[in-house]
Amino acid sequence: MTIVIAIDGLAGSGKGTIAKNISSFYNFPHLDSGILYRSVAYLCHKGGENVFDEKRVLKYAQNLNIEEINVDKLRTEEIDQISSKISSFSSVRESLKIFQLNFKKIHSDKSGIVIDGRDITTVIFPDAEIKFYVTASLKDRANRRFEELVLNNPKIDKKLVIKELQKRDQRDMERSVAPLKIAKDAIVIDTSDLTIEEVNIIVQREIEKVISKKE
Repeated sequence: MTIVIAIDGLAGSGKGTIAKNISSFYNFPHLDSGILYRSVAYLCHKGGENVFDEKRVLKYAQNLNIEEINVDKLRTEEIDQISSKISSFSSVRESLKIFQLNFKKIHSDKSGIVIDGRDITTVIFPDAEIKFYVTASLKDRANRRFEELVLNNPKIDKKLVIKELQKRDQRDMERSVAPLKIAKDAIVIDTSDLTIEEVNIIVQREIEKVISKKE
């Protein structure tokens, strides 16, 4: 049986880092669902498509091959904004949902998988054996996102990063399709005042509880 470790959380909360650490520690395959939306956003932008045209965006989602995408080009303010907009399209979400469900099927020979995003615990894998919801203060999240974006844009304004995060939070939580919310059985982790080592201890402790029951 393949254990699903599902992780949701706010932008910049650290869920991606946590997912990668879990994947590395347990040797579980990892899928960052945000990369799927960012990849579609990148293809739309590159192709000059109208990102408000759901049918055009869906075309890229249905034919997505992330192995052909340069992930280093996805961490920009522009792609961030486009991916947030297209994530509100129900047809696009449904198409990428299939992609995510297939990820588990592809790795059915593994003892576990890790997948992070914003609707993983509530929509994609609502029956996941382990669910985490990761959060952090706006200040801490803005600092982390700024450090990411400044690599591609040294002139970026931190105040702008804060404003964009606030807008992103609102879009994620208030969209009509698969809004970001805390699953009833999710373990909430606030990373604001925790080191990554402390977070790892908390996460691994919870995972070990589930693994021990499966053995």
